[in-house]
Amino acid sequence: MRKTLVTGVCLAALLSAGAALADAAMDQVRERVQQLVPDGTPSYIGATGVGDLYEVRYGVQTFYISADGRFAIQGELVELETMENLTAVSRAQGRLELLAELPTEGMVTYPASGEHRHTITVFTDVDCPYCRRLHEEVPELNANGVEVRYLMFPRAGEGSATYTKMVNVWCADDKRAAMDRVKDGETIESRQCEVPAEAHVAAGQLMGVNGTPAMLLESGDLVPGYRPADEINRLLEQLVRR
Repeated sequence: MRKTLVTGVCLAALLSAGAALADAAMDQVRERVQQLVPDGTPSYIGATGVGDLYEVRYGVQTFYISADGRFAIQGELVELETMENLTAVSRAQGRLELLAELPTEGMVTYPASGEHRHTITVFTDVDCPYCRRLHEEVPELNANGVEVRYLMFPRAGEGSATYTKMVNVWCADDKRAAMDRVKDGETIESRQCEVPAEAHVAAGQLMGVNGTPAMLLESGDLVPGYRPADEINRLLEQLVRR
């Protein structure tokens, strides 16, 4: 009985000491990161489980730093036994965190028909030819249980003709009908209202979007360019089987 009690006390002391050391290392890493990037606030700092290496992430930009702050590594961290790219996993999480900051009310949403199975979020430009081709796939995606949400990403920037068209869509009473018409090449009624273009574009750039269309999957994976509906469905089903 006494031996068990002593063992328990020793174990608790060791765990407490280990936690204190981990906290001290984290404080040291945070201080060093603040010195390296004084104008930024990291979205995540945490132990990697690889020696004394810590992960530091700003949005989707990731680097690694030693606990003593002497060494920094920029590159891909791969678990060789499984060949899982841990840096890519972290980037995906960063994209999902950025997406969570964007209100769904500011998106043009095409809900799934019947049972909802998946959601994709698409950075779009209404004058982009491949965005228009992707839009033609939306009815089939909806029929397969996929909700499609659009974010504003006018490539020509604020004040351009494309930007004005997108404002007209986002300010329309029926946003889906307006999107359908504009992506079909029609001209719709001019409207003015507050739109989330700046927030959408900023989030897209932080996520690594550099062209349209760009699809963000539920996993946080970013898929650039046009894909037909059947390929998108396969990608989504692969995520389920992971």
